[in-house]
Amino acid sequence: ELKDFEDIFDVVPWAEFPQHPGIIGNAKARIELWDKRGQWNKTEYPFRVFKSHMTPKPMNGPKNSHFQCLDVVGRPKVKYIAMTRDGRDVMKSLEKFLRIHTKEFRTMWGGFPPPLENMEAAFDFCMPTENIPVLGYIKEWWPYRNHPNVLLLHYGDVHKDIPGTLRKVAEFIGLKHIPAKAFKEIEKRVSIEFMRARDKRYLMRFGHNLDKTIMSDKGGLIRTGGIGTAKDGLNEELDKRFEEHMQKHIGDDSELMKWYKDRMK
Repeated sequence: ELKDFEDIFDVVPWAEFPQHPGIIGNAKARIELWDKRGQWNKTEYPFRVFKSHMTPKPMNGPKNSHFQCLDVVGRPKVKYIAMTRDGRDVMKSLEKFLRIHTKEFRTMWGGFPPPLENMEAAFDFCMPTENIPVLGYIKEWWPYRNHPNVLLLHYGDVHKDIPGTLRKVAEFIGLKHIPAKAFKEIEKRVSIEFMRARDKRYLMRFGHNLDKTIMSDKGGLIRTGGIGTAKDGLNEELDKRFEEHMQKHIGDDSELMKWYKDRMK
């Protein structure tokens, strides 16, 4: 049965996001806040889905970033779907995303996030420290790619075959008997056209009551996307910077580098 919803966070809470200042570092308070609207536990669903930017704990050695906190091995019944993308397109998307944050949201967070005026500003914001884990994300997920509770995807593959990706995800999470008619409906619901017609669902509300402050301007989160979307904002210098960044962060793993670059086309 396909269910409807009013707000994306009603059905897919963003687990680690602090909904308002003063809650950072207080995981219990975060869960209690989500649960005020019955968002954390949904008894009508056979499983829950949570949005996250976190990555697995390292298999060996110390953490490389504060994102590495997921106990993939220790929680084998939890399934993880991780997806990476051409880092240049990630930064192009981020440039647009940060620019459309509402004044109210920025005020709530003391002026954060800063608006990015162009691709050069996005590069400076993300690199070389991986302030936004452009390549750290895939590097930290890559060792777990063959674990039975991990499905690693590349945006390039997903964009080229949405029906095939939906079936792959359904099989991974154990939904093996979805009728063909239902799959057609699901494919329609994940389309840009369907979501744009219902853009109020994706305004991303935050605050003490989870509905006071809207993160982004109306419709700003629903964009067409694609492969190579950054090309209009790139120049030779930025392309060179990204190539050097790739070599620095994933160049020591030829298999990962090939897998990643082959899907950027």
